Amino acid sequence: MKIMNNKIFHSLTMFMAGCGLAATLTACSDDNDSNPSLIQPTGFTLNTPAYVNETVDLESTSELQLSWSQPQYTADNAPLLVTYEIQVSPTNSFTVSTDQAAADESGATVADYAALARTTTKCTYTLLAADLDKALVQIKKWTVNEVPDVQTAFIRINAFINENGTRLNSVVSNAIELKFNPYYIELKDAAPIMWYLVGDNILDGLWSNNPGVSSLPMMIQSDFAYDKATGTGEITYLNYITNKGWKIQPADFNWDLGFMSGGSANTAVFRNGGADGGNIWCDPEGYYLVTVNTATNECSIVKQDITPKVYSQICMAGSFNEWADANMTPANKSGENHVWTYVMDVPAGETVQMKFKIAGSWDTNWGYGSADGEVNTCGKGTGGGKNIGVAEGTWVIVFNDITGEFTILPKEN
Repeated sequence: MKIMNNKIFHSLTMFMAGCGLAATLTACSDDNDSNPSLIQPTGFTLNTPAYVNETVDLESTSELQLSWSQPQYTADNAPLLVTYEIQVSPTNSFTVSTDQAAADESGATVADYAALARTTTKCTYTLLAADLDKALVQIKKWTVNEVPDVQTAFIRINAFINENGTRLNSVVSNAIELKFNPYYIELKDAAPIMWYLVGDNILDGLWSNNPGVSSLPMMIQSDFAYDKATGTGEITYLNYITNKGWKIQPADFNWDLGFMSGGSANTAVFRNGGADGGNIWCDPEGYYLVTVNTATNECSIVKQDITPKVYSQICMAGSFNEWADANMTPANKSGENHVWTYVMDVPAGETVQMKFKIAGSWDTNWGYGSADGEVNTCGKGTGGGKNIGVAEGTWVIVFNDITGEFTILPKEN
């Protein structure tokens, strides 16, 4: 465990700035005795929930509430931005996590606890019953006929300071014993974590949570190995970007946990509950590659020296519209554009086939897959490739005409 004993650092400064108190602190490097020092907490308390004496049926319960005290990270208990992770164990042994076990390709490592992917910076947490049930199934590896009627589980909180993806001064709470009626859930690899762009020149420019209309999904990279348990990895956005303001939002559109300006052009930092640093902007206007690492919550914006062909319109054509041109919506509300989106409804029980193409001609078109109609939710389309299959549901389809990459996401809103 890495312990920070030096004078207070960036996270506390950001918190105090949000409270209008940053002027009272000097920089970390000053090592001034008047600055509060970060100390290692000895523990903190997870409060006993009201349902402690009940057996909670997870299938019929939507959520459970948890709360706890704040660890003491400074001598005078100054307010500090702390990240809290919820951990679950059937045996009260928190030795090997499901992530550690999954990393052992031999299968010899056995997990005894799971850490839920969704963390918080508050001292309260809404625990989704489905997340808890999934954690138990991951640890116990139940088959459909092996799920017990009652399962004991121990829950505790792991607190730490998140400094640029590094966990500092971790400390755990007490563990509380609870009883549950679990149910079988089929385990699948976690879907890649998605972030959305909003801004003055993004889609309709309204900055609202409406994927494919106001908010634009970033692109899943088909050649990237995303974490199977958490869905973390790198997602990107390559396009011509003007100097108008924009931000990057998480799927739940919590504005306190999005990416904001780093204080200068072509920079973006994770807000993580602190003060709003304003909109991101690029200078000069031009081609940029935006990359978000969803594991470390870091973002890079790198200017690209490219001169791609500019298309006035990209369309989708397929069995859903008798292979006629259906105009995709440009990601940029105005100006040059290379990213396009389309919201598609596929009726229950059906799979449609489609391709991306230029307007009015099949001379330039993009397909993907080993056979016509094969369902793929991301890939790098090639000229004259196979028809792409899209299964039943409502989907946000994003296509980049520079790289041929496409991403197909379920539309949640």
